[in-house]
Amino acid sequence: MRRNILSLLCVGIVLFFVGFSSMAWGENIKQTKGDKTVYVFKMATIAPEHLGWAALIKDIINPGIDEATNGKVYLDWYYGGKMGNDEDILARMRNEQLQGGGFSGHGMVILCPEMTLFALPFLFDNYDEVEYVYSIMRPRINEWFEKRGYHLVVLAEQGFDQIYSAKREIRTVSDIKKSRFQTWYGPMEEKTLKALGASPIPVRPIDISAAVREGMCDAMISPAIWVVGTQLYNVMHYLNPLPIRYSPAGGVVSLKAWNKLPKEDQISIDNYLKSIEKEFRQKIRAINEKAIAAMYQHGMKEVKMTPDEINVLRTRVLAVWDEFAEKGYYSRADLYYIKNLLEEFRSKKVK
Repeated sequence: MRRNILSLLCVGIVLFFVGFSSMAWGENIKQTKGDKTVYVFKMATIAPEHLGWAALIKDIINPGIDEATNGKVYLDWYYGGKMGNDEDILARMRNEQLQGGGFSGHGMVILCPEMTLFALPFLFDNYDEVEYVYSIMRPRINEWFEKRGYHLVVLAEQGFDQIYSAKREIRTVSDIKKSRFQTWYGPMEEKTLKALGASPIPVRPIDISAAVREGMCDAMISPAIWVVGTQLYNVMHYLNPLPIRYSPAGGVVSLKAWNKLPKEDQISIDNYLKSIEKEFRQKIRAINEKAIAAMYQHGMKEVKMTPDEINVLRTRVLAVWDEFAEKGYYSRADLYYIKNLLEEFRSKKVK
């Protein structure tokens, strides 16, 4: 009898705290502080605090929004995966525990499959091409997110991925086949690595460092900022700077939460972030460049490929572009559109 009573008591306590937690998390973003109405958005990201674009959030995004709204809108951030990985953050947004997040390229694709377009292997050759495409497609990107119930607050990036290896110089398909690549970015990354000859090993983002250090994996594609942030430069000995894939990132909030803001604050936030979005991406690029330079200085060896070796890799991944159109991640029309934009831009540069 006592055991049954104790069990019921424990269940009651658990339900109480679950209910209390739910009320706390699900608190209306509209709050009153003193005689002022404020809007508090709970946000989360896997990016470590004070590192890379998480640091830029603190230095640029947060104070800018505060100033643009006269202190009416406040972003309460949970950094470093405290709320889980991108999938966990999205789940918390759906049940209104969070109003938004700062997402990696993988998270952006989960939120909006069309973003896969920008992460196609060897789609972009450089950042000038990225900016040209974004300058034209930014309104369309907004529409993609909004039809899924999200507002894209800022279109950021992780940058271009390079090839890192702990055991060997990776120059050819044969080198790729001999290596144990980790993957966490989702189906596009997995298919890309397989097309290049690898047998990728799925790893959660928070487990990447341990997987490499423990020998489960010995190679990966990644932006430099991630390699430095996770201190994997201590175990990765070779860096092939080939820009194998561009990876977007972004700050996203649910439309339900966004629409609770007064219209004038929505306009102020959008106008401010639109004014600094390109600068935000440029700062991330500068951080990535410094990270690469620091890794070389630390002793990491640069591995260069010949044009012929690069063309072999480019040819092997082209089928992936059509495969993901067939799977419905994006339409063939959008794929053709972005290809035409790049052809247009490249022809202008040649002239």
